[in-house]
Amino acid sequence: MPLELVDLRRGGASRYSWVPPFDFETAYENERWWDDVPYLFDDPWYVQVLEDGAEVARVELDDPGGINPEYANVPELGPERLEIQFIEVATAARGSGVGTQVVRALQERHPDRRLFAYSEEAHGFWASLGWEGFDHPEGQLLHRPLFIPRRL
Repeated sequence: MPLELVDLRRGGASRYSWVPPFDFETAYENERWWDDVPYLFDDPWYVQVLEDGAEVARVELDDPGGINPEYANVPELGPERLEIQFIEVATAARGSGVGTQVVRALQERHPDRRLFAYSEEAHGFWASLGWEGFDHPEGQLLHRPLFIPRRL
């Protein structure tokens, strides 16, 4: 069954009390990403990923997101870029290919956008998608690697 991507945006709700309406019964390894009120951002953009009506992943997008200019040999992405700020698969769905399906679904959903992500200890995952990695000159101890899909 295909995944369903549900956009969750604050809209006119209070920036100090709005919390994305995720299924908080679904277990994740990194709850800290999802349980804070996103008051620092004017228009936070979250995506709830459902499979057969059950939440299997969460995504935070940053539109357009920023590319650190200190990273070497990064291709110009232009204003059409869209950052996958965070992506996490529910604990029960890990290892089932859901993460790959989510990224592919985002690419299909936004064909006119150049997706990119800074890896949060998931370098092998991004590389397995065929995304190209770029390192900061100071290395991975201080800076997360940047991953961008290769142009076809």
